[in-house]
Amino acid sequence: MQWMTVGNIWIALIIPAIIVLYLLKRKVEDRVVPSTLLWQRTLQNWEAVRPWEKLRRNLLLLLQLLAALLLVLALLGPAISTDGMTTDHTVLVIQNSASMQTSEGGQTRLEKAVAEASSLMERLGAGQTVTLMVAGREPNVLVSKSSDRQQLGEAIRQLPPASGSVDTGAALSLAGAIAANEPGSSIVWLGDGAQGGTGELSAAAYPGRFRFMQMGQTRENTAIGAFVTQQGAKGTNGLVRIDNHGSQTAKGKVTVYDGEGKLLDTDTFSVEAGASRTITWDDLPGSPVYRAVIEPQQDGLATDNEAWSVPSSTGVGKVALVSPGGNRFLHQALQTVGSLDVETMQEMPVKNGAARDVWVFDGVVPDRLPEGNILLIAPERGADWLPYKGEVELDEQPKSGSTDEPLLRYVDWRDVHVAKTAVLGEMPGMKPLVMAGGAELVRAGTLEGKRVVIIGFDLHDSDLPLRPAFPIFMQNAVNWLTPSRTASIGPAAPGELLTVPLTPGATKRVLVDPSGGHKPIQAAGTSWTLQAPDRTGLYRIDEEIDAKWHSRYFPVQMNESQSDITPKTIRVATGEMQPTDESEGQSAAAAGSRELMPWLAALALLAVFVEWRVYQRGY
Repeated sequence: MQWMTVGNIWIALIIPAIIVLYLLKRKVEDRVVPSTLLWQRTLQNWEAVRPWEKLRRNLLLLLQLLAALLLVLALLGPAISTDGMTTDHTVLVIQNSASMQTSEGGQTRLEKAVAEASSLMERLGAGQTVTLMVAGREPNVLVSKSSDRQQLGEAIRQLPPASGSVDTGAALSLAGAIAANEPGSSIVWLGDGAQGGTGELSAAAYPGRFRFMQMGQTRENTAIGAFVTQQGAKGTNGLVRIDNHGSQTAKGKVTVYDGEGKLLDTDTFSVEAGASRTITWDDLPGSPVYRAVIEPQQDGLATDNEAWSVPSSTGVGKVALVSPGGNRFLHQALQTVGSLDVETMQEMPVKNGAARDVWVFDGVVPDRLPEGNILLIAPERGADWLPYKGEVELDEQPKSGSTDEPLLRYVDWRDVHVAKTAVLGEMPGMKPLVMAGGAELVRAGTLEGKRVVIIGFDLHDSDLPLRPAFPIFMQNAVNWLTPSRTASIGPAAPGELLTVPLTPGATKRVLVDPSGGHKPIQAAGTSWTLQAPDRTGLYRIDEEIDAKWHSRYFPVQMNESQSDITPKTIRVATGEMQPTDESEGQSAAAAGSRELMPWLAALALLAVFVEWRVYQRGY
């Protein structure tokens, strides 16, 4: 038995109030009678000085007490546990996130949720309907208001495991909106409540019943929180951070492999409860990718026991510098800011020939954008892609925008002087980075899928090459324009948007998944936006350049915050979802309930009716 509104217990004071009314002496009236011989006992009672009288057996008193007792019980909201659906329409929500892959008792939490949901479908009563939802990265309705047990059961059993997060707030809002449109609806949530966030369900939008069925108990989990590698003097240096999210000391073994699966090194670890430990390696043999694996003695979730790391790219970028009059400052800066193969030419070739990672145009504007990213300096005319409007002389100091921009990081423009700059019209996809009054000095963005940086002034009309800002800005620009040569692609969590830099001039591109499946990449320009797949593992992008295939890797793996598998109870009482860390009350929440208030209220009304009839008959 559950009591839903215990706060109404004060209403029980009505019971002693009724008894007190029967104890108080009744008022009398003066009347003339022929004789008092038969009234002696009544006279004795009238002459008593006490304000109350002895409580006597009275049928009306018993009926009134019964009605008051039933009314009080109804207001306390009693409910009895039940295993099946309790309303005509139920929104059944199954949580499907990384934490639901936790293994307990020989089955995962998701498998347990599927079994519980299937059992509920088998006990679906006549006239009852179910809307089946999945709460994951985004809520998804699988079946809408159906009473077909076979259809519902098949949809539940075909639910694939996921490695992403769960947006509890969005799932509760959608479930509440569906239930609010169907009078007499309820919501049943099957999950562990982990990674619940701070979602809210408005009580005004959904005043119905919410039932949470807990699918998890353990919190013991050891995970790889981070795995990074970088090129060192003699080899590759690696670092693994091991996180213990449990309540007991975690012990085990950690192993590092290269991209071919060859064992490189192994070590043991011991991490206190709630703590982390880092293990480092020096001079690992060269490999395009590395894999770290831990084997804890006690562990609930296996997905976060493996991590991949791709060292930063060390390839040589191809840069073409087109400068009719030559530019010693620019040529020297390009050769000193990174691993670049700089090719100098006085004019744009008639045929583009082999593509370059970056085209640098100094005082010359190409008729069309070549294959590769663009650095344009001192444009002297317009083109179809460049709205040139002339030049303007400057009398104010340059001022840069946000320092969070990659191109402006650590660059100080306050001591730079510029005589004049080009005036350009509106260019969608481009934004100003450095201004001098109302004139733009530097703008950057994306045109036709290519990254473009425009410096509106001639370097010879400024003292920028003599300032510390020049080599820093050129370094930032080269890194931003050659991402495929200077940085690795990932990692990414399932469902995240990932910007993949593409190598200019590639004739074919293919995405290879962890199982070896190939998917052609249809993308133009120098970047490609990809939504990271739900499946974790190592992915590869193959590009065909000059009849040769080149491969780059990126991992898709769980976000480290999802390794905290501690179960939490989701409660929806006054419109707020309140997750708790304790398991108290989970057994009560795990069972359904049917309220007895309507029945008790009906019995109380019946008792009042009987009491009225008894009073009419003079008892």
